[in-house]
Amino acid sequence: MTTPAQTVLDLARMLPYVRAVSAIDQALWIGRPRGPLATAAEISDILERTPVARGDRRARRALAASATLSANVRETHMRLLVVALGFPIPRLQERRTLPSGRCVFGDLYFPDADHWLEIDGRGKYTSPEYTGGRTPAAVVIDEKNRENEIRREVRGFSRLEATDADHPQRVYDVLTADGLRSSKPRPRAGDSVLR
Repeated sequence: MTTPAQTVLDLARMLPYVRAVSAIDQALWIGRPRGPLATAAEISDILERTPVARGDRRARRALAASATLSANVRETHMRLLVVALGFPIPRLQERRTLPSGRCVFGDLYFPDADHWLEIDGRGKYTSPEYTGGRTPAAVVIDEKNRENEIRREVRGFSRLEATDADHPQRVYDVLTADGLRSSKPRPRAGDSVLR
């Protein structure tokens, strides 16, 4: 048995970049009802006080890219992808109280561009865990009304499906079409954007 901090460090030493950051993000996630499983300081402390091991450089890179507010693996993946595509570093879980009084959180928010990005998995519309007894149609209508209200509060708004993170060109095209600027050209088919 190892602590959560040791476990994610061990994973980060051997997993590919996105999966390593995702593992750390999930351990650091502050939205868990009982709080995070580990802190970045705990992981870093173990890394610093143990003998040099294979994968330490990989783990340091993943730890440096980690965040405490990535609610799930797809949010981590999308966050890493948009930065690799040349878009600004976003804030996670942007909180706003809308004129209706409704409190909303945006998955990724680009403050300089005032651009809001929603990343939806299909479970949001179909899983009993998220629908709260509502029909899928009711969930879609509620989400559309929420989107309309958010759009009136920001300059730019984009919506991506979680699986779009597997298609960098699609993500680039949607975000640029919605007015978000990138410092990089559109990736070519087959380009390895995240390494």
